[in-house]
Amino acid sequence: MEDVGYDGVLVPLQVERGNLDTALAALKAMPNIDSILITLPHKFGAIAHCDRLSDRAKVLGAINAMRREQDGRWLGDNFDGAGLTAGLKKAGHAIAGKNVFMVGAGGAGSSIGVSMLEEGARQLTFHDLSASNQNSLFDRLSKAYPGKVSIDTAVPRDCDIVVNATSAGLRDGDPLPVDPAQLARQMIVADVITDPVPTRLLSEAAKIGCATRDGTHMLDGQIELLFSFMTSRH
Repeated sequence: MEDVGYDGVLVPLQVERGNLDTALAALKAMPNIDSILITLPHKFGAIAHCDRLSDRAKVLGAINAMRREQDGRWLGDNFDGAGLTAGLKKAGHAIAGKNVFMVGAGGAGSSIGVSMLEEGARQLTFHDLSASNQNSLFDRLSKAYPGKVSIDTAVPRDCDIVVNATSAGLRDGDPLPVDPAQLARQMIVADVITDPVPTRLLSEAAKIGCATRDGTHMLDGQIELLFSFMTSRH
């Protein structure tokens, strides 16, 4: 990180299930550790080790980064969905005031849904094959953003942004998460999948004339946000 004037290194650590509490207590006790990145399966458990949470982390109940603040307390945040919204905005696609349709209400979908609403989306419509995931996300988002969330399996005709937040598309034989017949050329279609790129969904959307964003754009956006979070202390 020398090229940006930050005196630090990023060190990968493997923490097994059941050892999170011990590992984080030890890491937080080391004064030369400014921040910690969190991956599965620890995104939920790590919240207990934070003194403060961002608004989106509170809604999601999960974090993927924590940072030591100037006062010594630890702030937790979640950048999974923010990476996708940052990628859209970087490409010149506004989110504020737009109608969003999303397939998937798991970890990625939950974070993307929160980030879309944080960015000022007018309405978020989504669905998930798992009724449990779908209902859980609907309850959380409805409380945080009343009147801005609905459930439907079809892309609304006035939709502006369509997001696939599922793994459908990883394999050649996967069904399309969205029927291309429901897409229109003015829509922006985004997919969280990083390989293959483009997915079949994005290829079909491009044929219609839709602007598309793939999972690598989401990943790039997330890395930029995480790096900024890690190297700044308030």
